[in-house]
Amino acid sequence: MIFLYELLVYIPYYWECFFLVWLMLRRCEKKQNYWRNLTLLLVLGTVWQTAVSALIFLNTPRFFAAFGVIKFLLSALPLYFFAFVYRIRMLRLTYTLALSIIFWRWSSVFAGIIVSFTPLDDEIFFERAITYLSFALTAAIVWFFFICKATIEEVADQDGTTLILFVVSFMLFEILQVLVNNFFESRNCKLVLSILELSFLLFMLYQSVRVARRNRERMETIISAALLEKERRQFEQLKQNMDNMKTQVHDIKYILRAAKNLGVSAELTSKLEDVASMYESSFNTGNPALDTILSDAENKFRAKCIRFECFTESCDLSFIKNYDLYSLLGNAFDNAAEYLTGKEEQKRYTSFTLKRSGAFVFIEVSNYYDGDEKVYVGMRTSKPDKAMHGYGMKNMQRIVEKYDGEFSVRAEGGAFYVTVLIPIVKI
Repeated sequence: MIFLYELLVYIPYYWECFFLVWLMLRRCEKKQNYWRNLTLLLVLGTVWQTAVSALIFLNTPRFFAAFGVIKFLLSALPLYFFAFVYRIRMLRLTYTLALSIIFWRWSSVFAGIIVSFTPLDDEIFFERAITYLSFALTAAIVWFFFICKATIEEVADQDGTTLILFVVSFMLFEILQVLVNNFFESRNCKLVLSILELSFLLFMLYQSVRVARRNRERMETIISAALLEKERRQFEQLKQNMDNMKTQVHDIKYILRAAKNLGVSAELTSKLEDVASMYESSFNTGNPALDTILSDAENKFRAKCIRFECFTESCDLSFIKNYDLYSLLGNAFDNAAEYLTGKEEQKRYTSFTLKRSGAFVFIEVSNYYDGDEKVYVGMRTSKPDKAMHGYGMKNMQRIVEKYDGEFSVRAEGGAFYVTVLIPIVKI
C-alpha cells in the first residue's frame, strides 16, 4: 500500500513537471520526429517514476532528508531528455526544469495549506485531488502571467554560475524545510513553514527573472557596441570607396571628352556616360557624409529595383558624428530594403525626408508596409540569425537619445515610418 501511495505522488509529479516544461518550451524549434520523441519521453518518465517510488522500501532513517532530495532529483532526471525533442541549449533547459520544479512545488505547498484546514488531511485520495486542482490553478497562472506576459525567451538568459546558485539555494532550503518539518509536529508550525516556503519560492522566481533580464541587457549592450563599431568601420570603408569612385569618375570624364574629340561612335560614348553617372553622386545636401550615405543607399535600392525618393532641405548636421549618422540611416534603409525584397514591383518604394523644424532636425524614412502587427522598438526580427540581429532599431534609438532626441516607429496607411527629431546644437 505504501508503494501505491508513492506511485500516486511521483508519477503525477512527473506528469505535472512534464506539462510545465512543455508549456515553457513549446515555442522553441522542434527536432525531427517531435511527437514520437515527446511520447517516448512521457512513457520513459512514467516508467522511471515506478523505479524511483520503489526506493521507499530502502530503510534510511538517519539520512531521511538527504535521501528525499536524491529521490527528488532522480525523479526529475528524465526531463533532461527534452534535449532530444527541442533544439535548445542545455543551460536554458536546466533553467526551465528548475522553474517547472518550483512551480510544481508551489502548487504542492499551496495544496498542503488548504488540506491542513480540513478534517480530511489524512486521506491520501482527498489530498491528491486538492493537489491536482492546485496544480491546474498554478498552470493557468504560469501560462497567463509568466509565459505569455514575461515571455520565457527573454528571461531564459541565465549564466552558469547564477543557475548553480539558484539550484543549490533551492535544494538547501528544501532540505532545511524537511528537517524542520520533521522536528515540529504541530499543525500551526507546519502552516508557518508552508507559508515561508511559498514566500521563498516567490522570491526565487523574482530573483531568477531579474538576473536573467540583467544578463540579457548586458549582452545586448555588448552586442550593440560591437555592431556600432562594425558600422563605424563600414562607414570609413564606404567613404574611402566613394572617394576612389570620384577619382575614377573624373578619369572617365577625361577619357569621354578625349573620345568625343577623336570622333568615337556615339554608342560607345553613351556607355561611358552611363558608367560615369552610375558612380557620380546625385546628392548635394551640404553634408558630405550624408551625400555618401544617400548615394550608397540609392545604389543598393537600384540593385533591388526599389524606388528611392529624397526630400531634403539645408540643415546643419555637423553636430552629429558621421558614423552615428551612417548607423542611424543605414539601419533604416537596410530594414526597408529587406522588407521590400520579394514584394510586388509597384510596392517597392522608400522615401527619405530631411528638414528643419524650428530648433530641431526632422528625419523620416518610410516604406511600403502591409503588416498588421503592432510595431515598436525592439520588435522581433524576421531574420533567421536572431542572435546577431534585432539590435538595429535599438541602436538607432540609442544614437538618437545620445543627442537628446526622440525616436519613434509607427505603421499606418500602408506604410512604415521611422521618425527622428533631434535638437540642433551649434558647434
